[in-house]
Amino acid sequence: MKKLIIYGDSIMRGITYSEQMGRHKLCKGYDLKSITEVGYEIKNRARMGATIVRGMDILESTLDDCGAGAVVLFEFGGNDCDHDWNAVSESPTEKHLPHIDEDTFVSYYKAAIAKARAAGATVVMTNMIPIDADRYMQTISRSNSYENILSWLGDASMLYRFQEHYNRIVERLAIEVGCPMIDLRGEFLLSHDYKALISADGIHPTEAGHDLIEQTLKDFLLNQERANRSAIGA
Repeated sequence: MKKLIIYGDSIMRGITYSEQMGRHKLCKGYDLKSITEVGYEIKNRARMGATIVRGMDILESTLDDCGAGAVVLFEFGGNDCDHDWNAVSESPTEKHLPHIDEDTFVSYYKAAIAKARAAGATVVMTNMIPIDADRYMQTISRSNSYENILSWLGDASMLYRFQEHYNRIVERLAIEVGCPMIDLRGEFLLSHDYKALISADGIHPTEAGHDLIEQTLKDFLLNQERANRSAIGA
């Protein structure tokens, strides 16, 4: 079997938010089984809260698995572009930077791709699933000042726009380094049931959202296999 090694954050880890439990949890039965059924052994090294900096640490400690024949999937950006909302709430008139600034984000991402390729792996990337700004605004203001955070943002939709800005960075980077892109964002944006795909916290997929992610990954890998067979046949 081919190896699919996943590096990313809670999105690829299979985390959702349960309103009933009032906390995050792993989706029941989340194992990407449909992908294993098409010939891939999966090693999921995505971690909740991971930024590209943390992802680099994990990659460097597991490079032995990223040899020839392995497919390495990178999915980062959601935590990188997020902010310390406690600090924003306490000091809304001050300047606040994302957890990982743009230059560091790009630098580490490029380095991670280069390391995986140097080890012999084929690298693919995903873009970022969209957030629900109104829901996320409610989430980050639960124990903070809604008014102060809103004052710093200007409007709640700035949460979406800033995440979209980092997503564009990811998509431009994929083009720059010649890395195939799995368009998760497009699948979410084009869904007529979009609200049902995003959890109440505004950022994590529901179980239906995770099902869509899995199907999109599976379709991408199957298309890649067909393309490879066609190239060999040609």
